[in-house]
Parts: sequence; C-alpha cells; structure tokens
Amino acid sequence: MQQQVITHAQLIRLLSSYLPPRPNDVSFLYHTPRHSYDQTTSPVSHVVLSVTPTPGVYAAINNRPHASPPPVCFLHRPWGLDRRAIPRGALVLASHVAFDAFLTVGWNVSLAERLDLRVEEAVCVRGYKSDVERPIGLVAPLRSDGGSSLEILVEQIKHQFGGFGDLHIPASWHGSCTDKPTVTVMAIMNAFNADEVSRALATACSQDWISNTGDGKNVLYVTGQARESGLKAASIANMPVVSVGHRACEDYGIRFLASKLRECFPAIIVEEIYENEEPRVA
Repeated sequence: MQQQVITHAQLIRLLSSYLPPRPNDVSFLYHTPRHSYDQTTSPVSHVVLSVTPTPGVYAAINNRPHASPPPVCFLHRPWGLDRRAIPRGALVLASHVAFDAFLTVGWNVSLAERLDLRVEEAVCVRGYKSDVERPIGLVAPLRSDGGSSLEILVEQIKHQFGGFGDLHIPASWHGSCTDKPTVTVMAIMNAFNADEVSRALATACSQDWISNTGDGKNVLYVTGQARESGLKAASIANMPVVSVGHRACEDYGIRFLASKLRECFPAIIVEEIYENEEPRVA
C-alpha cells in the first residue's frame, strides 16, 4: 500500500490551528523555498522543532537521505536564524507572540485540561502592554469537587514542565505544603507582577470562586518567571505560587506541538531539539 504523502499545506494548517495570528507576531512562513514554491504539492517527511536555531537544529535539518524531501523546521524565537545554513528547499515556520499566548503559561487550554481544570468555565484574562486583546491568562476552578491538595498539584505541574516548578508560599504560612488550604481555583498566567496578581484574583472573585480579592489561599497561581513584585503581591493576598521558569514554558510548547504532529501524521519523522542557542559571530 502506497503511503499517503503529507504536504506543507497540511502541516501548516495543523500548526496554525494551535497558533492563530496575533498582532506584531513574526511571519509564520519565516523562510520559504525559492523558485515556484507550492504548499499544496511540496511533500514533507521530516520536521524539526526547537525554541531557537541551535547547532543541533542546523545538524538535524542538514542530515537527511538524498532521496527524501527537504525538511520543515519550526522555531519559537527565530531571529538568530542563519539562512545560509538552511538547505535548499527547506521551509522554516515561526511563531513568537501566539506561541507565548497559547502554548506556554497563559490562555493554554491544553495545559488546563491536563491539570484537570473546568475548561468550559475558564475565564480569559486579557491585555498586555499595548495589545489590550492579547490573552495573558486563564482562571478556572478545579474539576474535582472540593479541590485538591497543594502538594498533589505541584507534582502535577512539575510533570507537565519536565520536572520544573518552584513553590512560593505566603510569608504567613508555616510548615510543609501538606497542611495548607485546599486549592479550588488555578490561575495560569503569562505575566507575574502586582497588576496580574490583582487581575487574577479579581477574576476568581467575579465568578464567586473566592469570597474576596484579598484572600487567595484557595487559588494557585502558575507562571513562568518569578518576579519580586508578583511574589510580594501574592504573599499579601495569601496566595501560593508555582513558577516553572521561562525556558520550561517554551519547552512545554515544543513538546505539545511535536506530540500533535506525531498524532496526526504518524509517518513523519518528528525531531525535537532542546539546547541553548549559541551567539552569532558578526
């Protein structure tokens, strides 16, 4: 039986379904083949995904059998791409703003589902810098009646982020996290300053998930990078925080896209590269 040929158009359609266009984002078709390029007829058998263009990325996209079609590469932060190192006919896709908004911490529905939140009741927190419509967070109740222990949730979060996740408890709390208040609401937020803390608590309060914005003991705030202003505001509100780190958030998005590619196109070789980008020499 002849194997079905997967085209660039099919691949682009799948990835863009998780990365809808956002203002001021990089071009999704970041580097396209020259000379009569047609997405609908260009086949793909090998996809490489990475946060940034690294030596491993260049090695992967240039290491292919002679008879196979040129590879497709996906990058989250593509600015350091050396186009001279891209093999002839290769396609490079990129997403920065949409990737941050939908596949790291923020309005990440897949992550919320994996953490067993009531996604159907989730409220989107919007607005970041000049983009008032940009989704930066998701606030939702836990699906289990009565909530869950902080200890269990921290382990679930670490599992999703490759073992990363630092717990920050309010200064007024003492002892281990096993004797802390039950968590009934989670805020998954792409930013962590006093304003975002206030907005997450206000969102939970507006849905009657907590009694007032000054008491966040039953809310767990999940974010990327810990910020001093955010930690201070969370502590004042009596709210625990888990920070997983900026890079762990990005790696989650790469793993998610890779899993979807394997699920939808099992015949394609999907390769993930996890390494730091080396500075380019001018």
